[in-house]
Amino acid sequence: MRILKYLVTIFSSLFLIAGFINPAAAEEAAPPVLLASQPGLVVNQPPAEISLGAKFSINGTIDPVKAGVIILRQTKKGEKWSTIGSTKTKADGSWNMSTTAPVKKAKTTYRIVVDRGDKPKSDPFTIVFKKAQVNLTAQSAAVNPANPIGFVGTLNPPANKVGMQLQVYDAKKKKWVKKASSKTAADGTFNFTINASRKTAKYKYRVVTTSGITVATESSEQEVAVVPRIEGLGPNGRILGTDISRYQGNINFAKMYEAGARFVFVKSSDGGPNAHARAVAYADQWIPQAKAAGLLVGQYHFAQIPNTDDMNTVLAAANAQADLMISRWNAHGGYSQGTLPLVLDIEQAGVPRNVTDAEAVAFVKTWLEKVANATGKLPIIYSNPTFLKNHLSGDPSLANYPLWAANYFDVSNPGVSPKTGCLNTVWTGEGCNLRWSFWQYSQTGPGGTFGVSSRGIDLNVFAGSAEELLALAGFPAAT
Repeated sequence: MRILKYLVTIFSSLFLIAGFINPAAAEEAAPPVLLASQPGLVVNQPPAEISLGAKFSINGTIDPVKAGVIILRQTKKGEKWSTIGSTKTKADGSWNMSTTAPVKKAKTTYRIVVDRGDKPKSDPFTIVFKKAQVNLTAQSAAVNPANPIGFVGTLNPPANKVGMQLQVYDAKKKKWVKKASSKTAADGTFNFTINASRKTAKYKYRVVTTSGITVATESSEQEVAVVPRIEGLGPNGRILGTDISRYQGNINFAKMYEAGARFVFVKSSDGGPNAHARAVAYADQWIPQAKAAGLLVGQYHFAQIPNTDDMNTVLAAANAQADLMISRWNAHGGYSQGTLPLVLDIEQAGVPRNVTDAEAVAFVKTWLEKVANATGKLPIIYSNPTFLKNHLSGDPSLANYPLWAANYFDVSNPGVSPKTGCLNTVWTGEGCNLRWSFWQYSQTGPGGTFGVSSRGIDLNVFAGSAEELLALAGFPAAT
């Protein structure tokens, strides 16, 4: 009888082993297994790498099937094997042994032993333990206010049901704040979806482990920009904006935004000393207020060419006035997100009658080049097409700079572009089309509607799309 039982055991083990060797059976087997060094024990292949401090399992089956058989987990210290854990088989002969990875040791060699008379043992197997790495990816670099933001990530080496917490950095409190929680899947993946803030700004996110692993770790930071929602609420669906100076008096920028404006240019410097001081005082109040209301903000300089026929004096004035604008740009943080390019306002009021066209061109070109070199972005030139034709038509290179055209033909219904006729400017293209980026189509917008105390206000439109305007203001494309 004993011989018969022994033969049955051998044939059962051989049959089991043959199933693993058979290619067809191997395709169906999941997960792969370690063959026992003695018949009667199968150990399912554990992960080759496990995160330090993570929970993991070693499992398998015995043969012949029997419930309640003690399974020992042993580790080798020197030449001696020591038991460090145990479990019991279920009715189907399967067993599962859960444990926690060490927090420091780099790797451990194990074997499994069936605690019965014939003491079947597995081949020794080694598991490498390493500090977990958390990878986090924001699925969008920029979103509109209150829109969903998706994050995906992985824990490597993988561990199942590890608690993950998404955090956002609170710049005011100077600390990380919880936004959402999740758990990893068996392959170590996880994901989050949250709603973006309603306030436009750049936000930093990270993920930290919170449970299921005793060696805490965190991801690198991910930045997501909340980008203003830009609608075309101006004439013919174009994006509407304003420009302001001290003449507008008290300003309610929230009301300006509610009226449909999405950008504003603020007078921030002037070629006249007294006018410059007044411009600085107003701009320093208005620029942060306008940004807080959700408007894209640009600064402009009113040019004043000296009344002289000396070219050197003209060039010196151009350099000095460029320095004024650069200083104002630096004072308000340079080109941060939400900041439009700087503007040179050049018009007849700032150009004495005896200034030659060559001097006017030299002043403008010197100012533009110096500001471009200092800030890394091409400034905009503001003027009316008649002035451009009469005084700035001598240098085609000026057309490399974006144009903000002042043209007030048919204010009540301005159409889709300035109606300048066939004025020959360096910005005039085929078919007498004026190449413009911004268009000041009215000087008589309703001041009260746009939140200013003056009776009227300048109204402008942008030539391009919302995406193009946001890019001009330093924002990535939003989703």
